[in-house]
Amino acid sequence: MNKRLALLTYHRLELLENIEAQRMDMAVIFRHLQTPLAVADVGVKAVHLIYRHPALVAGVITAFVTWRRKGIVGLAKNGWRLLYLYPSAIFLGLKYLTSRTNEKG
Repeated sequence: MNKRLALLTYHRLELLENIEAQRMDMAVIFRHLQTPLAVADVGVKAVHLIYRHPALVAGVITAFVTWRRKGIVGLAKNGWRLLYLYPSAIFLGLKYLTSRTNEKG
């Protein structure tokens, strides 16, 4: 019986050494992949954000495009148009929110 336990213990130690060697190999392999995987992780988080908050993303993109094309002075000159459209945007957002909540419930 002791001979069998000694053999099992020796086999266990060999397996643990193999496991440690494989962990070291995997660490070397994944060290090179760490940056691309981090970029992919950020991309997945961005897709989740866009999926969860499409109205927010659309508003940010619209504001950025408006600011880039006309600048601050252009926005000040034509601000009344934006204020005129503001109630329509609120109504559209509320309509979208109610349709989304009705789908879930």
